[in-house]
Amino acid sequence: MSTAAEIERAIRKLPAVEARAVANWLQEYLVREVGPPPPPAGNVFAKWRGRGRLPVGHNADEYLQLTRDGNGS
Repeated sequence: MSTAAEIERAIRKLPAVEARAVANWLQEYLVREVGPPPPPAGNVFAKWRGRGRLPVGHNADEYLQLTRDGNGS
């Protein structure tokens, strides 16, 4: 058993208790051996900056209220 597909098939054949034990082990392994994922590269907000247009006559707070509440109330 050497591919992810083979491992997945084997896990699907396990009883639920054993599959959970494998899942717990894998989570612990990933934390211990692999570590957390790297942070996103660059400024995550930069891609959105300047992309949209506010409705004429509204400020950002009014626009956010409209988008959150749907009717602006």
